[in-house]
Amino acid sequence: MKNIVVFIMDQTAWRALPAYGNTYAKTPNIDRIAEGGMCIDGCYSTCPLCQPSRASFWTGRYPHETRVVSNSARCREKGVLPDFPTMGEVFSAAGYETVHFGKTHDAGTLRGFYCEPEKEIVSEPENPAYPQNRDTFRDNYTFRAACDWIRQRQDERPLFLVADIVNPHNICGWVGENQGVHRGMDSGEPLPPLPENFDFPDIAGQPRAIQYVCCTNIRQSQTAGWTPDNFREYLRAYYHFLSLADRGIGQVLDALEERGVHAGNTLFVMMSDHGDSMGARGRVTKQVDFYEETMRVPMIFKGPGIGAGRREGIASLLDLFPTLCSQAGIGAPEGLRGRDISAALSGGELPGRDYVAGEWHTEWGYTVSPGRMIRTGRYKYTRYIEDGGEQLFDLEMDPLEQNNLAGEPESASVLEGMRDLLKRHLEETGDSFETLKWAADSRWRSHPVGYQNHRGIAAPMTGEEH
Repeated sequence: MKNIVVFIMDQTAWRALPAYGNTYAKTPNIDRIAEGGMCIDGCYSTCPLCQPSRASFWTGRYPHETRVVSNSARCREKGVLPDFPTMGEVFSAAGYETVHFGKTHDAGTLRGFYCEPEKEIVSEPENPAYPQNRDTFRDNYTFRAACDWIRQRQDERPLFLVADIVNPHNICGWVGENQGVHRGMDSGEPLPPLPENFDFPDIAGQPRAIQYVCCTNIRQSQTAGWTPDNFREYLRAYYHFLSLADRGIGQVLDALEERGVHAGNTLFVMMSDHGDSMGARGRVTKQVDFYEETMRVPMIFKGPGIGAGRREGIASLLDLFPTLCSQAGIGAPEGLRGRDISAALSGGELPGRDYVAGEWHTEWGYTVSPGRMIRTGRYKYTRYIEDGGEQLFDLEMDPLEQNNLAGEPESASVLEGMRDLLKRHLEETGDSFETLKWAADSRWRSHPVGYQNHRGIAAPMTGEEH
């Protein structure tokens, strides 16, 4: 059986990487995986939030099935059902040595892996413009521990190793260090351009949960008063923390090659749990919305039998579980929601599917905004419980998602078809979305619409429920 090495980066949008066309970022070590590997071009997370996404792809189930729908805090998770087999359990039972380094935040779904305890190695920032916090400190330990373990390994079993990297998540702390009206610090590096969809002129026509992200997301609330150049500084810092993650990936790749673990006998995977807004619509980090920046993630494979290039189509992080089972030649458990995309990795096409789906419930439980996404080959449809708010985007004609067609008479038939797809998805997966309740104190829906109109703190900073 072939070895498997999976690199997971937090909060990395697909368009942040040179492998997907980015011309500003520098990720030479991720490029080592992408060169000669297969980049899945349209892979989607099941939730733009760490813990629900991770519990989802480690079990191959949707968040509403795992019952992990938040990052916890005020939202009291029921916990993953013990009869859901996890990826670690399946591969360990098949004879793999399964070992995990780095970020867990998995709600118990890393069962079957030996998980190295999360520790920190404090480091000083290389540039005062990019202050470091425990996100980077944890990565420092992850890379050192993983490399030490690899060099000392004696086990002859096939290896399934996960390096779970927090960065570029340090960007969240960067926002806190630069909140509100401020003069940016010159790092000595050029500022990247703003995205084409930086402006958000139609925010008033979007669902209320999106209109008031600044009241539910601490980091978005902290950008009130930012200038366009401040958002460019955000992007520059984001790319810096991405480069730190890439550097650590290189260290692990070097250690593996020293021990004879290379692309000739190993399947390498590079992916992320969810994306980052990257300045689109004047947004930072992620929360509530299902836009491409927050939901579309990199997924790159390289190894024996894997072709080279980019494969267009739609895929889901749910596909990881059945695909790795297929690549390892072991049986996948019943009930997985994803598809085996092995044929596309060897030069064929992605498996036909009507749609991929995404979910949102809450980040911490202080406000609750249940929403669902259905993404077909051409269209994306979203709906929220709070106001029945809907979005419909034609991604062929409008890849930047700037024209919500949900209220357009000429799009009525497409909208109805997408509603039917959502209904079918809810029924087939046992999703009780239609019965869920939203909760947000009137304080968090009170100021004039527009993120720059936010004043004061966001809901989670009160310590109060709802």
